[in-house]
Amino acid sequence: MNPARSRTGTVRPYEPRDRAAVRAICCKTAYRNLGARAVFEDEELFADYWCNYYTDYEPESCLVVEEDGAVVGYLFGCVDARRHVRLMSRRIMPPLIAKMLWRLATGRYREPVTRRTIRYLLFRSWKEAPPVPVERFPAHYHCNLLRKAHGGRYYSTMAVIFLDRLKALGVAGLHGQVEEPASGGAWQHMVNSYKRDDLMDYYAERPSSFHRRVRGVEKPMVNRVWGIKLETYRMWLLWIARDFRI
Repeated sequence: MNPARSRTGTVRPYEPRDRAAVRAICCKTAYRNLGARAVFEDEELFADYWCNYYTDYEPESCLVVEEDGAVVGYLFGCVDARRHVRLMSRRIMPPLIAKMLWRLATGRYREPVTRRTIRYLLFRSWKEAPPVPVERFPAHYHCNLLRKAHGGRYYSTMAVIFLDRLKALGVAGLHGQVEEPASGGAWQHMVNSYKRDDLMDYYAERPSSFHRRVRGVEKPMVNRVWGIKLETYRMWLLWIARDFRI
């Protein structure tokens, strides 16, 4: 996979030397740039949860963006969500939960918001996740960019490269999930602006109480999931790159 040019930056494959940079970006850009500490003060475990599968078990599906020699964004890809779930449940989550509970019990966590997040993760999060037919839409990715990298079409550039990988591997579909206001957010706006009725092959949503229970924000939120055929998603990506410069 050759590096691709976008604006003044370079999109290239992830390398082990990028691990600290992508973990820092993950924490800084979390929750629409509020940052990880807005909900959980332990950035080490926050990054372990969101990054370790991709950087440690499937780095060949990851990409980064460099500007002036610094990593300013990343895409974490997963070819098979069933493998992701298996490794998360067996390899990543057990030590992570053990560390989290030990640090909670020994008084390391001082912020009330951290304790609220832990309660939500243990007792509510799994109830509010919509089902996904991963046998039909096995791939997924997530992508984060620092603010200074916005507007350079890096998101769509990396996503198209990942789609090329999926196509080469014979993967026909992918799924995604987003939490947004029930009345509609940025993702819903882009979907509604796309003047085609065949974008999604699967869609489901469930109410999310995360921000209400953790941050005290009363605005109704939902978790939305969707499944899309590879080539349909590619057309949508090229459209948002042109119309939204994403």
